[in-house]
Amino acid sequence: MKRLIVLAGLVVCVDAHAQMTDLPMTPTTSGNQGLPTTQTQAEPPPPQAGSVQGYYPGMPVPQPPPAPGEEAAAPKKGDKEAPTGLTLYDNEYSGGDEGDFSVAPGGPPVEVPDTHVVQKGDTLWDLSSRYYRNPWGWPKMWSYNPQITNPHWIYPGDTIRLLPPGGGGAPTAAPKEASVLPTSRIIGRVRRPTGVMLRQNGFVEPGELAQAGKIVGSKEEKLMLGTLDEAYVKTTADHPFQVGERYTVYKPTRPVKHPITGKLLGHMVEIYGDAEVRAVTDGKIARVALVDAINPIERGYLVGPLKRQFKVVQPVPDKMDLSGMVVATLRPHELVGEEDLVFIDRGKADGVELGNRFLVTRRGDGYQPLLSKGPMDDKRFPREIIGEIVVVDLRDHLATGIVTNSTIESRVGDRVEAHRGY
Repeated sequence: MKRLIVLAGLVVCVDAHAQMTDLPMTPTTSGNQGLPTTQTQAEPPPPQAGSVQGYYPGMPVPQPPPAPGEEAAAPKKGDKEAPTGLTLYDNEYSGGDEGDFSVAPGGPPVEVPDTHVVQKGDTLWDLSSRYYRNPWGWPKMWSYNPQITNPHWIYPGDTIRLLPPGGGGAPTAAPKEASVLPTSRIIGRVRRPTGVMLRQNGFVEPGELAQAGKIVGSKEEKLMLGTLDEAYVKTTADHPFQVGERYTVYKPTRPVKHPITGKLLGHMVEIYGDAEVRAVTDGKIARVALVDAINPIERGYLVGPLKRQFKVVQPVPDKMDLSGMVVATLRPHELVGEEDLVFIDRGKADGVELGNRFLVTRRGDGYQPLLSKGPMDDKRFPREIIGEIVVVDLRDHLATGIVTNSTIESRVGDRVEAHRGY
């Protein structure tokens, strides 16, 4: 029995040795003793004449041969690849909680059919981007479909006309966006924004809040109102509404107090839409039409004038040395950077003018513990400039500014300085 076991073991060893000799042997050096060892390498054996070479791990996948009578088309010198990927459109205005950029698919123009059947997830913005190569052409598409009463609501199965009823071509992009790029690439902002349009957030002073009207009812049995609905607004005696004027519908969200003195400076408000005055009764009740509702509007919301557009003006040299403080930010964020809107506790009464520039300064160790409260202000350290703010709107004791330069994030409580002649 022992002899049979020994003979079987010899047979297995001889067979294993025969299989190992079929693999290429590469001498290597042991990292511990410097002794030559042997390791098997996953390299393909040289093909023999008349044999079919098998596939081994890591081998490139072979391309299928061309059909009989055809030759593989070689790329010609100077040929350009078809545009693919995304083209990034830059908005003229930025601000609010919406993004600064709009993305539309890039590529060559497509043939625009007469109609399109709405699929799940379609919007007029997406369809305009797909067929017109310009997402901003959606109002034109809407004009071709009078059956759509609200452009924000289209439903799967609806048939949408993409071309004018009487025939004609699809709308084209604006001249600055009409050029077709040789290859698709991301186009970023090439210049500073010309202004800021407030879409979702705003700021009102205490006096403006007291003069605003309040929604007290509606024409229809609705708790939540939207675009094209009519509402009744109770106005104040000393600030009646004018027929034909347009006002903003908003709701206060948080008070703004001075970080040091605690004085109430105003309120941050959330914008819900616009209202146009249609009629005013002797009882100081105005009937308004909601022409642009961003979110559902309810009774108790305020209606009044609210400045929502700020144009970036050319810098104007400061006439005096002045210091102040960042007392609030438009968005409820702890930190702000470039193109954010901030509020400074200096205004017309302090000699500030539109276009004046304030330098944001800070002193102290650049490293601060995580979640530390307030900006650092250690008198032992020199002041360092961390940003610049341009004034775009003025009140008596408050200035609204846009952060135009920033090396690190600013925050409420940071010191700002205006230098004469700068």
